[in-house]
Amino acid sequence: MARKKTSKSSKRRQQVLARREHVLHPGYVFCPPSEAEQALGATRAGELLAQHGGELRKADMQLELLLHEDRFWVVDSAHPDGHAWTLREYMDDWNKDLAADAEQTGEEYDLLPDEQAVIEMLHDWHRSDRISITHDGVIEWRPL
Repeated sequence: MARKKTSKSSKRRQQVLARREHVLHPGYVFCPPSEAEQALGATRAGELLAQHGGELRKADMQLELLLHEDRFWVVDSAHPDGHAWTLREYMDDWNKDLAADAEQTGEEYDLLPDEQAVIEMLHDWHRSDRISITHDGVIEWRPL
C-alpha cells in the first residue's frame, strides 16, 4: 500500500521550489524605499512605488536600471538565445507587431506612444509575473 503524502513533504517541496526560484531570480526580495531612492532618485522611486502598489522588490529596481542602459537583453520564444534592444527598437517592433495583428484581425490596437509607455508596460508585466529578471540581468518571458 502506497503511503499518503504528508503536508510536511508538500511543505518541503514548496521550500525547495522557492529556493530554486531564488537561485534563478535572486532579486525577488523586498527593497527598502531608501535603497530605491538612493539608486533611482526620490521622484522615480516614488513613481515606481505607486505603480507597484507601495512595495518594491529589488528586481523591480533592477528592471528600471536595465531599461535605462543603452541596450537590454530579452529572452523570449522569438529569441531563445536572447536579443539586445534599445527602448526605441523594442517600441518600434512592438508597434509593428500590433499593426500587423490589427491588419489581420480588423481590430484596433493602441500603439505605444513613447519610450515611457514601454517602461510602464514592462513594469506591469514584471509585476504580474509575465516577465522576470535573471541573476545576470536578462529580461526573460515566463512560460504561460
